[in-house]
Amino acid sequence: MNVRLSRRRLIEGTGLAALMPMFAAPFAAGAPANPPLRRVRPSDPAWPSPMLWERLSRAVGGRLIKVQSPLAECAAAGGGSCEALFKALKNPYYINSQAGLTQTLGWADAWISVPSAYAVAAAKTTDVVAAVNFARDNNLRLVVKGGGHSYQGTSSAPDSLLVWTRGMDGITLHEAFVGAGCAGLRRRSLR
Repeated sequence: MNVRLSRRRLIEGTGLAALMPMFAAPFAAGAPANPPLRRVRPSDPAWPSPMLWERLSRAVGGRLIKVQSPLAECAAAGGGSCEALFKALKNPYYINSQAGLTQTLGWADAWISVPSAYAVAAAKTTDVVAAVNFARDNNLRLVVKGGGHSYQGTSSAPDSLLVWTRGMDGITLHEAFVGAGCAGLRRRSLR
């Protein structure tokens, strides 16, 4: 049998061979069943207890916020409060000062902005570290929001912990900083 090997067939075969372990592993005898990763939701028994949330609040200096959407409050109350809210929504500075709001409510039939369950109004690096560790330890969804200009909806997620970095707006320059492994290298001036 005379089989001619072309470059295309070689590349295809190599690519398929590299993928085989990924497809074979779930079916191997004795392979552990790895269900897809699912983050904990408030309705789940594994959702953090009020005591754990209070512990996080103390760790971040009381800057843990139970997020409420002003839009949901408006819909429940109705009347004049909605008029005032819709007027305030025209001001981007109002929007970025609210943990439960984003710059847009969502693209038509693509997504709807739903606020996080809790937010850490981070004022320093240790607040961010505490929030990330809490989310990891409790298998929570984690999102980050700066000013809320997230037209794709990535700065909010239902049933998540939000790291709200709006308060971290200062810049500190460290003129004498030298990165790891960079000692002895010439410093170039940007002038």
